[in-house]
Amino acid sequence: MNSFKLEIYATDGCFYNGDCEHLIFGSADGSRGVMAGHEPMICALAKGEIRYLTDGEWNRVAVTEGFVEVMPTYVRLFADTAVKAEEVDEYRARSASARAAERERQRLSTKQYINTNLSLKRAMGHKRH
Repeated sequence: MNSFKLEIYATDGCFYNGDCEHLIFGSADGSRGVMAGHEPMICALAKGEIRYLTDGEWNRVAVTEGFVEVMPTYVRLFADTAVKAEEVDEYRARSASARAAERERQRLSTKQYINTNLSLKRAMGHKRH
C-alpha cells in the first residue's frame, strides 16, 4: 500500500480528509516525514508549513501549534488553524481587518459611554439648581 488516510483538523472544522502518499510536518524536535506503514506515534505539531503529497502533487498548508497522531494506515493532524499556504496573506489581512474593526468598535463604545456619562451628569446637575 502506497498511501494512507490523512485527516487535517482545525478549530473551525475538517480542513482535509483524503488519501495521502507522503506527509512532512514540523515538530518540537525537527521535521518529520510520514509514509504508509509508519510506526504509531503521537507528537507535538510545530507552527509552520506542512506538506502532503496526493496524486503526485504537493499541497502546502500553514498551521499553528497542535498535535499529530500517526498510525500505519492513517494520520490525524490537529491544529488551532490551518490555511492553504497561498492564502496566508489574505488570511492575515482578514484577521488584521477584524482586529481593527474591533478596536474601532471599542473606541466608539468608550466614546458613547463618556458622552452618556457627561449627559447624565449635566442632567443631574440641572435638577439640583
